[in-house]
Amino acid sequence: MVTSASLNGQTVLVTGINGYIASHIGRQLLKKGFTVRGTSRSASAGPHLCRSAFKGFEENYEHFVVPDMTVEGAFDEAAQGVSGIIHTASPISFDFQTLDEFLVPAVNGSLSILRSALKAGPELKSVVITSSVTAIVSRDKPQDYDFSEDDWNDWAEKAVRKEFSPSVAYSASKTAAERAIWTWGKENKHAFSLSAVNPTIVMGPPIVFPDSPAKLNETLKPVWEVLTRGTIQPPVGRGAYIDVRDVAAMHIWCIEHPEDSDQQRYMLAAGKGTPQGVADFLRKACPDRRIEAGEPGTGSVPGYGFAPGESTFYSTKALRALGWERFTRFEQMVLDTVAAFEKQWPELIENIQT
Repeated sequence: MVTSASLNGQTVLVTGINGYIASHIGRQLLKKGFTVRGTSRSASAGPHLCRSAFKGFEENYEHFVVPDMTVEGAFDEAAQGVSGIIHTASPISFDFQTLDEFLVPAVNGSLSILRSALKAGPELKSVVITSSVTAIVSRDKPQDYDFSEDDWNDWAEKAVRKEFSPSVAYSASKTAAERAIWTWGKENKHAFSLSAVNPTIVMGPPIVFPDSPAKLNETLKPVWEVLTRGTIQPPVGRGAYIDVRDVAAMHIWCIEHPEDSDQQRYMLAAGKGTPQGVADFLRKACPDRRIEAGEPGTGSVPGYGFAPGESTFYSTKALRALGWERFTRFEQMVLDTVAAFEKQWPELIENIQT
């Protein structure tokens, strides 16, 4: 078996390196002794990462520009000689207006990295794909359904073909992209392991920041709004969450354990934590801030687990693989996110009671 000890010092390719999840993956890899080769659409992302998230690890970071990941051979050069590939990049935009605009680039982008992996060289031991719980969760399941890695979202594409919705089209694209990966794996002879990570709503402290809070991703905006404006936004999806640092750790575990992770999916969820839950917690943790009460206690249960009668996303398989008892707690995740915001934008953190 290829172990962490034997992989340290080798090179791992991380696509979309300047993204929320990928930047955490990159930093954790660097801290473990790997050389990281990242890709992004622009050349400026490399120097920016070396000045911020990867500061102190510049000598072990390499940057490649991939303007269009759906082009045949887009990752060929970047993949040469690497021991592992973690594919997080996604060419999806919620500005797309048709299902095909979602499906075609999602599928082609996934197949592009796999074709490049075939040409990467004999050093390549594992390829890990960032999928999503949306490739698992179907809205036509009962409200109290217990989702697992055995489930597939067969509802989204049928639904969006009847009535277009960007969010449903996104779910359909993630499902189609992951199915394409597994189909490709069966139809093409390859020596590397292939695995997928399916996180629920990813939250937790960013280490790469946009120009302004207005450009925060949709999972971080609710925390920012509660902290700085005291307002509570509607929950995202079914409210199941996972810390971004735990998501990164799962990807790296797959890289380090190619024999165990081969042909496996890993669903990641720590529990259920909604914007109302964020507000409830921060009203106690930050009593100096003006935070609306909303409907305290609704949308979550003590400990932020899964409530009786609601869908569950128990991640026993992932926890067992990692050797952990539990993922990062909701309260710690929120506190660390607040600390990251306060450090990055201290002049914008107002909302103090007088």
